[in-house]
Amino acid sequence: MRLLSYLRDYFYRCGLWGNNMGRKILKFWIAVFAVIIAILLVLTCSMLVEAHENEEQNMHEYIEIVCEDRNICPELVEAIIETESNWNPDAQNGGCIGLMQISEKWHRERMQRFGVADLSDPYGNILVGVDYLAELFDKYEDVGMVLLVYNGSSMANDYWDTGELSSYAEKILARSAELERIHGK
Repeated sequence: MRLLSYLRDYFYRCGLWGNNMGRKILKFWIAVFAVIIAILLVLTCSMLVEAHENEEQNMHEYIEIVCEDRNICPELVEAIIETESNWNPDAQNGGCIGLMQISEKWHRERMQRFGVADLSDPYGNILVGVDYLAELFDKYEDVGMVLLVYNGSSMANDYWDTGELSSYAEKILARSAELERIHGK
């Protein structure tokens, strides 16, 4: 608004404000500034989209690396992240935080071991979550049981007897298989 006042005052001092030419010039410069602002907004938006795409690509590469070190299917981790937080690093549910919904209460020692101070940091959250999954796979070996325990399902106790999975585990297994097909695995 100051710019418009300045231009109006300038045209008034030059004797152009009172005639049609001054108004036409002012409208021209307003249009020029509007176009410049629009171009800047488009450039800023495209840079933000590109940065987001790069961050997403970095996240998938990081998951691949962390999972490879622990012999865990990265698509399983991606399916867990989609289900738990919908890729929102700030997601919180009860005491669980971040992409993989990790509880600091139960994983404090694991966090300290990896130097993770903030579970809303996506990279630290993934590292802690994948390490926990690796521990569960070492203990149970069966992916269904691992998912039941990871989710804290009361069905985990009956799983060996009934073989029934929770809807949570079924959803993650289905999405993981779908992601594997998408990734050509």
